[in-house]
Amino acid sequence: MMKAFRAVLATELALAARNPDMLLFGIAFPIGLMLLLGFVSVPEALRLDFGGVVCFGVCAAGLMGLPLTISDYRHRKVLKRFRVTPASPALLLGAQLIVQCAYVAISAGAVALIALAGFGVRIEGGAGRFVASFILVQASIFGIGALVGALSPNAKVSNAVASALYFPMILLSGATIPFEIFPRALQAAAQVLPVTQGIRLLKGAVLGTPLSELAVPAIVLSVIAAAAYSIAIAKFKWE
Repeated sequence: MMKAFRAVLATELALAARNPDMLLFGIAFPIGLMLLLGFVSVPEALRLDFGGVVCFGVCAAGLMGLPLTISDYRHRKVLKRFRVTPASPALLLGAQLIVQCAYVAISAGAVALIALAGFGVRIEGGAGRFVASFILVQASIFGIGALVGALSPNAKVSNAVASALYFPMILLSGATIPFEIFPRALQAAAQVLPVTQGIRLLKGAVLGTPLSELAVPAIVLSVIAAAAYSIAIAKFKWE
């Protein structure tokens, strides 16, 4: 089983390395955005932006890369063919999850290196707290992406749903445009977005905000992750 998984993973990694969309939006864009903000922002503003830029790669992989790949494999009958071979479809999905996590790790690691080493951003709450918050954010966003991929009947529907989720979350959560400059009404509306809650959690880790003040976003993200994965597993469509 492990030998089959390694073979599938090697194939998925090779295919991922030739995917220009994820290399651009999942890795290059967050790095470029961090560099741009670092050169044009004051240190305090950069600290507030850091969490949002880190989330950009998570959203690209979780809301676009993961569901679109799953639905594309279903559309091209890849999942159906895997299901009748000794290599279970679960191996393919597990390998794809690792691939998307690799995108996120490269993106987040590069952004953090630029922010911390290049522009002197300090994580007042500690690196451990920031990493734990990041993992929770990634789990919830990937859960949403897995749910979209699991339920979408075809690639066209998956693309439409993923885009409808991805672009509002990127534009309104604070991942690209500073949340603080939005009108109050828009800020209130954007609070329902999971990425907004995730960025709140990451900002809290950067600024050293007491954990008691961040209980709501942590609970919201945990509930979203648990519900999304549970439904995705129960309702997954192989073909």
